[in-house]
Amino acid sequence: MVALRIKVCLELHSFMARTDPVYRYLYQALESLPDSFERVVFLASLRDTYTGHYLNEAWASVSTPEQVNAALRETHRSVFESVLNLPLITLSRKLRHHFKSLGQTELSAAKLWLETAPYYTMIPTGCSSISRRFFVSQIRLALEILVEAPSWSYLQVEPTASSAPTTGPSSRWLN
Repeated sequence: MVALRIKVCLELHSFMARTDPVYRYLYQALESLPDSFERVVFLASLRDTYTGHYLNEAWASVSTPEQVNAALRETHRSVFESVLNLPLITLSRKLRHHFKSLGQTELSAAKLWLETAPYYTMIPTGCSSISRRFFVSQIRLALEILVEAPSWSYLQVEPTASSAPTTGPSSRWLN
């Protein structure tokens, strides 16, 4: 389901890329990223935290700042929705991969994120309060898993479609 939404989002951007240079650049940028979590991190990094406007100097040269802002805002919301639909274990894996790609040790990065909460900047403006709270709770829980159970078997490999979670104390982390 999440993969389908991401595919639809990218197909929409592919269509828009044929007619709008901002969407063409945006589509190319999103395609270069491995997954929806990295895409939401990227999109959040383009937003000015003081004004809430999305900025990209290079893209502003091919369109108006208003058009760039609108395209990035709309895309951020769409990609954020796909991250909201990630299962908790998948989100934990995405955080693990993100920390690794930054060259940070997982434990120290996860503890720092729990303390400083930089993930709030990933939430797009206009997001409903329930989506906002759900995202924050999922990220915090995924971080706590990385801190408390970093060698948990479910974090190691992608489960196959036929493997069913076991019951017991460790299965409480699954959604």
